Amino acid sequence: MSQYKLIIFDFDGTLAITHKAIVFCITKTFEKFQIAPPASSTIRSTIGMNLAHTFKILAPAIDETQIPVWIETYRSYYRTEGEKQLELFPGTKTILQLASQSGLSLGVFSNKQVNFVNLFLDKFKIHSFFDLIVGDNGEITQKPDSTVFDSILKPLFPDLDNSHVLVVGDTAVDLLFAKNAGIDACWAAYGYGDRTECLGLQPRFVINNISELDRIIQDK
Repeated sequence: MSQYKLIIFDFDGTLAITHKAIVFCITKTFEKFQIAPPASSTIRSTIGMNLAHTFKILAPAIDETQIPVWIETYRSYYRTEGEKQLELFPGTKTILQLASQSGLSLGVFSNKQVNFVNLFLDKFKIHSFFDLIVGDNGEITQKPDSTVFDSILKPLFPDLDNSHVLVVGDTAVDLLFAKNAGIDACWAAYGYGDRTECLGLQPRFVINNISELDRIIQDK
């Protein structure tokens, strides 16, 4: 039996393959404003950050007052074209079924807009596995800040000790969130995070594909 009772998953690069959609939509956004887009590798390096921070990094010359317009343009492309390019990592549904059947509670905490997260979980037919979905709604404090854990997650599971909670994510943002919250982290090395940076944060576990979570769920 696993020591963990609650697993909190990131979305991009952990449950779903999203880099094609993200690179496509950011590129289209730059083209919309007639600015040469960054290289795909540069865009990928920002996955996991919130969009405001992403555009500050990728387009430092634009006026900060224009960032909300860029964000809405990006989301418009994502709604109409980007979502067609998303897919689950192989084995995702199987591992969620195993975790659910093992009696674990499951959640998603993403810096992505919560409406998109719910839409894609429904699209992939995995929404029912999750007890809670948290994403950007314009009000929450995003990762790596631990406020969501303290103000939303802990009250929902008041009897759960921090030692029984595991974060699974692919970037330093996820691992820092876990560290700030005082909970264990599992680095999804198959995602989009920088290896040196993520290993430097000393996650308790490292998995090279999502199916390897079975050894943690079943405490093999």
